Amino acid sequence: MKSFIINFFGLVGSWYMIDLTSENFLNSVFAPLVFTGFLISSVLWFIVKFGTTQGSSSGAYLGSGYSGNLGGGDGGDGDGGC
Repeated sequence: MKSFIINFFGLVGSWYMIDLTSENFLNSVFAPLVFTGFLISSVLWFIVKFGTTQGSSSGAYLGSGYSGNLGGGDGGDGDGGC
């Protein structure tokens, strides 16, 4: 929970500092980079926090006894549709 709070305040603070038209290096270059870093960190936090429990059963729709063909064909004669 502490990392979420740090990410949240980092996002809010860096968003507040962003001014892309500014001549100040801090506001025009550094703040957007920091915001991007906090945004990536927040997305990864959400994936780790909520993605592991939901992803444990993904892919089970095929089952262990699946023997079907995933490829398909159009039944054509192979001349490229000409």
